[in-house]
Amino acid sequence: MKQFFFRFGTVLLVFLCLILTASCGNSSPLASAVASTGTFYTIDHSCTVLSSIPAQWIDSVQADVKLHYAHTSHGGQLVTGLQRIGDSDTAYKMKTGSGYLPDGNGYLCIFDGQEGESYITTELFWESAEGMNFTRDVLDNNPSINVCMWCWCSQMDYYGESEVQGYLNSMSTLESEYPDVSFVYMTGNAQATGSDGYNRYLRNQQVRQYCRNNGRILFDFADLDCWYSNSGEWEQHTYNFNGNRIPSEHPEYY
Repeated sequence: MKQFFFRFGTVLLVFLCLILTASCGNSSPLASAVASTGTFYTIDHSCTVLSSIPAQWIDSVQADVKLHYAHTSHGGQLVTGLQRIGDSDTAYKMKTGSGYLPDGNGYLCIFDGQEGESYITTELFWESAEGMNFTRDVLDNNPSINVCMWCWCSQMDYYGESEVQGYLNSMSTLESEYPDVSFVYMTGNAQATGSDGYNRYLRNQQVRQYCRNNGRILFDFADLDCWYSNSGEWEQHTYNFNGNRIPSEHPEYY
């Protein structure tokens, strides 16, 4: 379980370093680079070696990245992982504010949730006009935020193609309204099996394909959920559904 949290925290750090260093060497966020090159950026289980991140990249992230991160319980794994990494090594210091953006030099500062809300379901971020306005309020009231992401719970188990397309449309709308913010797309956790797991797999593929086709930024939560490293050897967990091998959460993380 300790490795489980560290894995998500490490990958988020690698991801934020990518955002910063991919911005063509200036202060503009990755959104500008993506818009100009159409490049697809993805972070998955292959990005889990914390020692591979140069110290100066970590310093730059702590100085320059202000993150808005909204989630329910599953998404808390990323924050818990970052906290545990920071507790074990002060070089990776971070601060979170529940409903506010904390201050501090030498820290990765995270606005956690929305203003006045900490458990952010779909309708509180993108799936309603009110939720979209909650997200806009955070960005309008905290202009230093330059990265924004929202994490799925288990909605991918039962959402249809049109509902996931609604998510993609809402994210695209926010991107057009806030061109100086890098919006991060995410896949949903891979816990479900059977027909629910198959639906989840299809909907995650929908998000991946959209990001590939449109040069978007993807934090592949589902991929991370399916792979486990034992002494440096990676193995992916799958199950059989109607003759198809479907990736699902590795038993080491149950």
